[in-house]
Formats: sequence, structure tokens, C-alpha cells
Amino acid sequence: MKKANFSFISYLSYLIMSVKDQKYIFDLEKKFLRTDLPEIRPGYVVRVWTKVKEKDKERLSHFDGIVISIRGRGTGKTFTVRNIVGGVGVERIFPYYSPYIEKIEILRKIPVRRAKLYYLRYKKQSELFRE
Repeated sequence: MKKANFSFISYLSYLIMSVKDQKYIFDLEKKFLRTDLPEIRPGYVVRVWTKVKEKDKERLSHFDGIVISIRGRGTGKTFTVRNIVGGVGVERIFPYYSPYIEKIEILRKIPVRRAKLYYLRYKKQSELFRE
């Protein structure tokens, strides 16, 4: 059998380098994190105000709904908001640190015991907010 050209010392140097890279990336991301937005959790009923560009004008639009999931970390963090509009379920995924999010209002906090509320996709609108 042929012996691999890989030593334990080179493996350790790889690990140390990757930790340094992770720290560098973390420090770089820290500049783009926003502190003006509230911390949200699954089960919160929120109103998300977003900036919408139409030709040369910019206006604010809002989307109301229940937060059904939060994914990622750092600048890649996203959250999914679900609402029923005209009898059809609509879900939107928002990047949490997006510059297009003007503000997030927490309208209500519903106590839940799950991190992902995907089961709400199969519930009727009248069953959603029962406590």
C-alpha cells in the first residue's frame, strides 16, 4: 500500500488556519449586522415593512403573518412568514439583515413548542390562532 503524504502536523496547521479564517469572516460580518431590529422567534405574529422600488420611486410595503421558521446565522440568517391572503397561503422568506427591511413590528406572541412550524401549512385559518 502507498502511504499518504499527510501528516498530523499539517492537519493541525489546517485546523488553526481555518479557525483564523472563521474569526476573520466573523469580524467582517459584524460590520453588517443590524441592531435596530427586534429579535423574533417562531410563533410571533409580525408585520414586516419592506422598501419597494418602482422605477425611480421608493415606497414602503408591509407583509403580516406568523413566523414559521428561522434559518441560518450571521448575515445569512433568514426567517419565513406565512399568511393567508384570499384563501391562499402565502409564504415569504426575508433575509434578516437585509437593507430593504425598514422595520419589524411584533404584533403578538403565540407560545409554541417547536422551532419549525411547518404543520401550520395544513391548518385552516380559523385554527391558526387558537390558544
